[in-house]
Amino acid sequence: MYSNKIILKIILFTILILPLSVTKSQTFGFGCLGLSGFYAGFSEQQYSVDGLNQYIKANYYGPVPKSNVEFKKGTGYRVGANIFRAKFDKFFISAKGYYQFIKEDLEQSANDQSSLIKNKYQLSLNHWGLALDIGAPLFSIIDLKVVEGGIVFHDIEFTHTTFKDDNQLSEVKYEPLSSKVNYYVATGLIIHIIPDYISIEGTASYNFLKVDQLTAKSDLLMGPTKISNSISKGGLMTTVQLNIGFPL
Repeated sequence: MYSNKIILKIILFTILILPLSVTKSQTFGFGCLGLSGFYAGFSEQQYSVDGLNQYIKANYYGPVPKSNVEFKKGTGYRVGANIFRAKFDKFFISAKGYYQFIKEDLEQSANDQSSLIKNKYQLSLNHWGLALDIGAPLFSIIDLKVVEGGIVFHDIEFTHTTFKDDNQLSEVKYEPLSSKVNYYVATGLIIHIIPDYISIEGTASYNFLKVDQLTAKSDLLMGPTKISNSISKGGLMTTVQLNIGFPL
C-alpha cells in the first residue's frame, strides 16, 4: 500500500511538472492534437470482484434463479481533452485528462408461484483520469505510444434492486467509505487520418484497482450492510477513441 502511494505521487508530479519544463524548449513543434484538442471513445474494463460475485450467490431474493451470473467486465464511454502534445525529432510527449463511464449490468429472474421475481445488479466504476504518455513515430501516419501512465480517481457504486412483477420491492446501494485513487500503465497506437487534425487512437492498459469493502448507503430491507473483498484486483482495459486536434 505504501509503495502504491509513492507511485501515485510520482505520476501526479510528473504530469503536473513536465509540461512546464518542455514548454521552455524550442526544439519541438505542435503537431497531432497540438497544444489543445479533445477526444471521445469506447472502453472495455476487466476486473476480479470476488466479494461482489459471492454477494450475488448469497443474497438472491426469491426462488432459485434461472441462471447464474457474475461480474467480469464493464463497458462504457470516455471523453477527454489533450492538454498538450510536444513533438521532438524522434519522440513526443503528451498530457491529457478524461472522464470515463464504465458499468456492468446483470439480471437474474425466477417465477414465484404466479409472480416473476427479478434481481438486478449494477457495478459502476466511473472515474476521472490524468495521464502522461511518451511515444515515437513508426511511419508517416502511425505513432507508437511506448508507455502511458496515469492516476485515476474512482467513484465506485454497486446497486442491487429487486422487482416483483415489475414493481420495485427494494434498492440497496453500496459504496466505499472514501474515494479511491488508483493508477494504470498502458501502451498503444495512433493512426493519423488527417495529420495534426484527426486521428484514431487505440490503447491497452492495466488498471491497478482494489476495494477492500463496500458499505450500504441506506437502511436495508434485506442483505448485509457491508461487502468484504469487493474488488480484489483490476485488469486489462482497452480503449478506441477519435481525436480532434487544434494545432498551434
